Amino acid sequence: MLGLHILLAVGLAAFAGAASPLGVAAAFLVIYGALRLARQLLGIERYLRRLELGVAFAIWFLGEIFRASLDVARIVLARDVAPQPAVIALRLHRPGDRFATVLGGLLTLTPGTMALDYRPQTGVMYIHALDAGSAESVEAGVRAIERRLLRWLDAGSTPATERTDGGTNP
Repeated sequence: MLGLHILLAVGLAAFAGAASPLGVAAAFLVIYGALRLARQLLGIERYLRRLELGVAFAIWFLGEIFRASLDVARIVLARDVAPQPAVIALRLHRPGDRFATVLGGLLTLTPGTMALDYRPQTGVMYIHALDAGSAESVEAGVRAIERRLLRWLDAGSTPATERTDGGTNP
């Protein structure tokens, strides 16, 4: 659906004579507004919810990258700051190779942190933090990314149902 949305935006921008990145972005927003109005008629509530959460996640994550960049610059440029690097083992809320890969990539993009290893048998990810004053603060940052990412990925899916063995089905 996103591909069709982008294709419609490019077509609308070209038709309007504004085939520039800004014109395509404006057309994307116009088409989003039209889809939002017709969401129940077209049955695209899930797509729109995922799009909204994806944009919100991207904006939030860019802010986190900016904040982390300032923290790393403070560590590098300040003379009286002694970083406390650490490797932290963290059990993921959703074990799985695909989710761990995405989360590890996001952690590695964030300045000052890097995903080192993931053990699928246990669902544990090992994370290096440049300045880990406390393991709890690093864990809180990773959990924030994990929580927002799961919220985006799970948008519009059916609620989890109980299995007979005590686990949940997605």
